[in-house]
Amino acid sequence: MRLQKIGSEIDFVILSKLIDLSVRPLAAEDFDGFINYWFGLSQAEIECLGIAIDRLPSAARMRSDLEAMLVAPDDGVRSFFVLAWCINGEAIGHSSLKDIVPADSGSIHLHMWRADLRGKGHGPHLFCLAAVDFYERFRLKRIVCEPKADNAPPNRLLQRIGFPRISTRIGRSSELSSICKLNRYDIVREIAEDYLLTRGSHKNKPGKGPHR
Repeated sequence: MRLQKIGSEIDFVILSKLIDLSVRPLAAEDFDGFINYWFGLSQAEIECLGIAIDRLPSAARMRSDLEAMLVAPDDGVRSFFVLAWCINGEAIGHSSLKDIVPADSGSIHLHMWRADLRGKGHGPHLFCLAAVDFYERFRLKRIVCEPKADNAPPNRLLQRIGFPRISTRIGRSSELSSICKLNRYDIVREIAEDYLLTRGSHKNKPGKGPHR
């Protein structure tokens, strides 16, 4: 069993050197993947995420909102912004920033589109890359993340990185959410940067798009 574990760890290290993890602003060619993710969720996934299905916009409205995001001026008021999570340049998930108060605060969300890539260890690296990007892009002082309290994967991910859970409340984490129990985490910039510097085993890159 021990040899098997060592072999698995060696395989992971070798594979990690072949994988390039990065984040960048969501582009038009990513829209289909983004929209298909939301409309491909199973009932169990909808319940786990705490999505209020009656609050989910149509595919056409979602595409229109994304198109508007692309052309919004850098110094304009934004209701949200999306970064694509990429493996070897291919978008496989996203982090969105909502409740944006430029030069102050925002709330971050995380979604891995591809089920076959969940639980592979990529999420913490991609999430930290996105968090640091959002801090720089919007000159933020604070970011919070509020996953549904009983949705184990994102809670485990945030705890694994080391972000402190600061409270639990009943409410909505976004305009798409149902009212549920939420865990609030303080996404401390220094913790994200430290994770990437000291625990990142992948070749991590921030997005290359304009920040402001």
